[in-house]
Amino acid sequence: MSHRSSHGLSEAARKGTRSRWTPTFERISEDKRRRVLDCAKRAFARRGYSGANVNVIAREAGISVGSLYQYFQTKENLFLTLIEESHGTLTFVIDEIFSSVPSFFDRVEALLKAAVEWSRKDPDLLNLYIACTTEELAPLAAKLSGRIESVAAEGYRRMVAEARTRGEIAPDSSDSVAAFCLDNLLMIVQFSFGSPYYRERLGLFLGSRTAGDEDAVIRGVMSFIRQAFGHPSRKP
Repeated sequence: MSHRSSHGLSEAARKGTRSRWTPTFERISEDKRRRVLDCAKRAFARRGYSGANVNVIAREAGISVGSLYQYFQTKENLFLTLIEESHGTLTFVIDEIFSSVPSFFDRVEALLKAAVEWSRKDPDLLNLYIACTTEELAPLAAKLSGRIESVAAEGYRRMVAEARTRGEIAPDSSDSVAAFCLDNLLMIVQFSFGSPYYRERLGLFLGSRTAGDEDAVIRGVMSFIRQAFGHPSRKP
């Protein structure tokens, strides 16, 4: 969930996005590609899918609308490119945490911190994700949920299964249910630091002082997760 450098697409992201853009887009400079994608991301995040105007995106990117359509044949392809780029970033972050952090609860804490960091550094990408959950994009729901959620679902199921085998969490934990609950906890924490609506909502539950303290929120969520997921014999 941690946001990678904005100066280029990761290789993981490239593999998913190449099918969406044209060879012409591949031939322009990396900086120009990044500028086009960042302008599109900002437009979709702030105006929604229907409200994002390709003419405005092109103008802000410093290109003609004809050039934009030479890069992406449809608005949908441009939007899905951004989704697939975020998928590549998420894959990178999860793999990095899984390879460097061995224990279940330390991994969860690292994922929470990465989620908060990503929401702070790239709120447009977070709002793009929130836009995917709206009725407006219902026709694309299957494509969007499959691309965004599959990497998290697979990773968290594996993490839960490994933790259960090691005796870190309750032996009767369902891999799928635990992964689903864990993913939703991570998601709502991320939303709470990146979206004005969810930030206000967090304050209603925790109070403005606690809600503004990232470390306090993470500590509180981790306390809840340890109680909910922990092995009975290890609980105080």
